[in-house]
Amino acid sequence: MSYIDNLNLWKNAKDLEPELGAQFKAMSEQELLEAFSSDLEFGTAGLRGLIGPGTGKMNLYTIRRATLAFLQFLQKKYSLTDLKEKGVIIGHDNRHFSEKFAQEVAEIFASNGVKAILFHNNDLRPTPMVSYTIRKIGATAGVIITASHNSREYNGYKIYDHNGSQFLPVDTDVIGENYLKIKEEVFTLNLHPQPELLTFVSQTVEENYVEDVKAMQFYPGQKRNIKIVFSNLHGTSKDWTPRILRECGYDVIIVEEQFNNDPDFTYAPNPNPELAECFDLPIKYAQKHNADIIILNDPDADRLGIGIRQGDNSYYLMTGNETAPVLLEYLFSHYQKNNTLPTNGVMYNTFVTGNLSDKVAESYGVEVVKTLTGFKWIGDQMAKAPNQNRTFLFGFEEAYGYVLKDIVRDKDGIQASLVIAEACWYYHNLGKSFLDILNEQYEKFGYYYCNTVNLVRTGVEGPEIIKGMLKTLRENTLPALNGISCVKKEDYLTGLYNMPGQDLLKFYFADGSWFAVRASGTEPKIKFYFVCVDKSAQGAKTKMQLMYQELAEKYLNN
Repeated sequence: MSYIDNLNLWKNAKDLEPELGAQFKAMSEQELLEAFSSDLEFGTAGLRGLIGPGTGKMNLYTIRRATLAFLQFLQKKYSLTDLKEKGVIIGHDNRHFSEKFAQEVAEIFASNGVKAILFHNNDLRPTPMVSYTIRKIGATAGVIITASHNSREYNGYKIYDHNGSQFLPVDTDVIGENYLKIKEEVFTLNLHPQPELLTFVSQTVEENYVEDVKAMQFYPGQKRNIKIVFSNLHGTSKDWTPRILRECGYDVIIVEEQFNNDPDFTYAPNPNPELAECFDLPIKYAQKHNADIIILNDPDADRLGIGIRQGDNSYYLMTGNETAPVLLEYLFSHYQKNNTLPTNGVMYNTFVTGNLSDKVAESYGVEVVKTLTGFKWIGDQMAKAPNQNRTFLFGFEEAYGYVLKDIVRDKDGIQASLVIAEACWYYHNLGKSFLDILNEQYEKFGYYYCNTVNLVRTGVEGPEIIKGMLKTLRENTLPALNGISCVKKEDYLTGLYNMPGQDLLKFYFADGSWFAVRASGTEPKIKFYFVCVDKSAQGAKTKMQLMYQELAEKYLNN
């Protein structure tokens, strides 16, 4: 639909929700243009956008539109009996309107013969809990209202299949087509939910999750002699991660300012563990209490960030590409020690993750399988693994997302937190820190410097600027950067390595370095993933900086 069509749809709607209606009437011409020039699209993680009036924003009518589109898809995929008896799990985070949106989703399903299964009292829950519960009770699908690590202005709509994995494009494309066809009806819904179809997840299932996470320990019941500073960044792991850590014997110090479920994220305005600013308060707590490690979950608890104490009582913030190899070493060495390392073990990561984790896995005889970006691809591979005679051992993205046990088929910052804590305790008792383990890996496999550069381009023209950058890199030859020859260029648009197409480019250089570039599926940004290798840490970092500087000057002048 055109800008005018979208705008008229709202202008002609009767009885707009009062708060939205008032905001709509007060919008400037520029605000109207940004809100109605496009529709939200299903991206790498469903829908995500700024909260507010408009077809391109997250609001009550966008939620209705998405749910009706999803409902049409489910009604074609499943029998009426399955939908009525197995139902759909519905969760939400702590954001503005999340509870209201989740209730609306539930009432739409329950008004159309589908069992809607909310969490107790429609209370907030971590995203991993939705994935876990779907499989635990055999639901047909799941929905969670969340914008993950985005700032308070955002909300989102994420959907899961019966395997507890995010849907793949083969399905979301169909749902997206349904979505675009749904128009006026979102303003005239007359819901009559059947009371027997509005139900709640058994609290026994939630306790099963806790026990399954605790069962991941190699040394249960042993005295823990490390201190952990923990922050949930105002989000949903508040009642889960600290509880599990404490029940496993850890001394957990809460960052009080960031503990309450504040939808304004007052003390964590950009609640993304990838950002150093999220650690400012936790580091003060850690220094005060002489903590060994800082653990952060993002607001929907699917990610994890850590800070490790150094000798001068400062804290080193480890990236995803640094955390994963350390986790792998801890897990695989213990599987090997316990004679539980399978001969058909597999680790999944993406085409944009660093090389060090691959080297560690392969040194233990574990197969490495690469997927497209977006954890849904890893979840899909996890579901297929048994039929491929593979045993899942680990999955991760460089963007601080890990899954260590196949109880969840999405990123799980809660299970990762517990294993990180035990690994920290284990190496502490050997007189080592994570940085020691990481440096041992560098000495063995080479120094890799991994850095992701995000360029944000907002406004109506933002998407076109991003498309222009990708077009330039796709159509032009890139002979060298920083004097290092480019030896290969991969274009994933039409599909490579038995994976569907994705708008991703990857450039390989003669020294073993590479960079990849793609547009975010849920935010107005283009992402550059650099992995540079050298004989020293500083050499690898300097190489990356010089390569990006030349790339920006010659090819990214938008």
